[in-house]
Amino acid sequence: MRASTTSGLNASFSERPAWGQLQEVLEARRRASEPVADLKRFEDELHALFAAAEAEAIGSELGRFDIDLPFVEIEGRRHRRVLRCEQTYWTAAGEIRVERSLYSTRHDGEHAVAALDLRAGIIEGRWTPRAAEQALWVVGHLTPQTAETLFKKIGNLQPSKSSLDRLPKALSECWERRREEFETALRQSERVPKEATAVAVSLDGVMAPMKRTGARKERRAQTQADGKHLFGPAGFHEVGVGTVSLYDAEGNLLKTTRFSRMPEANKLTIKQSIEAELQTVLRQRPDLQVIKIADGVPSNWLIFVSSSRMDGKWWTSITPSSTCTARCRRRTARSA
Repeated sequence: MRASTTSGLNASFSERPAWGQLQEVLEARRRASEPVADLKRFEDELHALFAAAEAEAIGSELGRFDIDLPFVEIEGRRHRRVLRCEQTYWTAAGEIRVERSLYSTRHDGEHAVAALDLRAGIIEGRWTPRAAEQALWVVGHLTPQTAETLFKKIGNLQPSKSSLDRLPKALSECWERRREEFETALRQSERVPKEATAVAVSLDGVMAPMKRTGARKERRAQTQADGKHLFGPAGFHEVGVGTVSLYDAEGNLLKTTRFSRMPEANKLTIKQSIEAELQTVLRQRPDLQVIKIADGVPSNWLIFVSSSRMDGKWWTSITPSSTCTARCRRRTARSA
């Protein structure tokens, strides 16, 4: 069985350009007795050939998800084939072009859909699941511009800055529509490590410039007209960020769940998400020490003061302002 599978793979891809070139290069190097003249160039070219061969193999398999029939039924609705053409897809190994059929109900305002995309789990019409996962992870840690440079350095998938910018925004819209459902499902799948002894909760904000350039210019002009210094947060809004982290008895980080939200009054949504995450952790491990970390902004501490009452948990707060927590307690008491 093993020999048969390997033989079938070679026969399937031996006629494809990159796969054939790769085999020729490898065979030539097996026969060679001297090292290559330029190792970096050889490494770059060999890597590119392996990536191209991998992309071809993925493309061949992706094509098997296509359906080419006059009619198909999608979610109970009859769709007619309206076009058959090639599409460029982004895989973790690089770009590929695959021929597929498009189907439509022929109703006004409805876009044609590809059965291949639905069956293979293609994301945003172009990305394979693994490629999208890699791209989202990278732009979650780097800017799209830096991410584009990183992908070019790696040499496999090489999306543009604009593509890397659009992908998380498009998925964010899908996420937001069912955010509470998705977050609940994720929390239910989480398990607190048995060696955990403490959970640290942090909340903060980052001032970021918004793209409403007209409004920003107006605010800056008003700031200048008022005789104030032009440097400052005119046209900026606060992005909410936070974490829930688990530590062992030696202070080693075991796990961190990160949260971020675009500007919102009082960071309401991110506070709710952090509170729900903390509740989930404490339901599993009510013995954990709770450490709450924030700066001296009173609004950050309202959630901490409120949640500190839960089940009489002992907790430690870290803040540069000792009077901040007292003010938050008074506000909470008045609103109770």
